[in-house]
Amino acid sequence: MKDVTFDVVTEKILSLDTNGFIFNWHQLVPNEILVGAFLNSNLVGLIGFVRDYQSLFNRVILIEIQKENRGLGLGAALLSLVMQDSFLQDGFEGYVELISKSDGTEAFYKHLGGNFLSSQNIVFNTQARKLVVEKYCPWRGI
Repeated sequence: MKDVTFDVVTEKILSLDTNGFIFNWHQLVPNEILVGAFLNSNLVGLIGFVRDYQSLFNRVILIEIQKENRGLGLGAALLSLVMQDSFLQDGFEGYVELISKSDGTEAFYKHLGGNFLSSQNIVFNTQARKLVVEKYCPWRGI
């Protein structure tokens, strides 16, 4: 993934071009952290998550890769950053939960080691986190 960079964009999301994205990335939930994937300096992917200190895991709010950039490993890289962040939080042990908001992503999440609690609710445990971070994490943490 040459020419790909990742950056925390929570504070600058309003100034970024989100045309071509399906979800409304300008409406954040409280304490949401956004990380962007940039290809040749263009925003091509986003993941939003919150740290759930009561349940001790990161909860993915939204993840999206622009349609023309899917299949490059960007979604896995963004998810790996959230997994690494969860591991770095005291007591979290790398757990990540997400609720899939689109059909057809089941194979992707299953490939990454996700455990399906329901058809759309997916949890990634410590073992899945380790494998995903080792394979996809661009800098071993945010």
